[in-house]
Amino acid sequence: MKSILGIVIGETSSPEEANKRAETMKNCPNLVALGTNSNMISSVYIVPAQKEWWLRYPETNPKETGLEKATAFVVRDVIYARDFSPMGPEKRVGTPPCGADCAICLLRERYGCDGCPATITTKKESSGAKTIKDK
Repeated sequence: MKSILGIVIGETSSPEEANKRAETMKNCPNLVALGTNSNMISSVYIVPAQKEWWLRYPETNPKETGLEKATAFVVRDVIYARDFSPMGPEKRVGTPPCGADCAICLLRERYGCDGCPATITTKKESSGAKTIKDK
């Protein structure tokens, strides 16, 4: 399954809000790295190509993601460092690490989202998601 890389740069209302947002997303199974600088948060994610909408969602709907505004850059030709392999979650859990409720999320229907790869309710067959132990 082809993966894409997303760089999302978001602006929050304050440095405290940027830190709160970073704390919320720090265990996302799609996250490679994130950091804050004043009221800005920068995140790098790797997702299956069909989840490009997920990378762009903060840009098109910043308020819904806790941001004032955001810019998303998508890289389609991803070249991994020699020993790098995107990792899934340590184990599947009932609720996504970010606190979203996938069971009632309208994005599942709107975008055909298969849920968070960290949860036991993800549609594993369509997401390609594996836990670290599955790999």
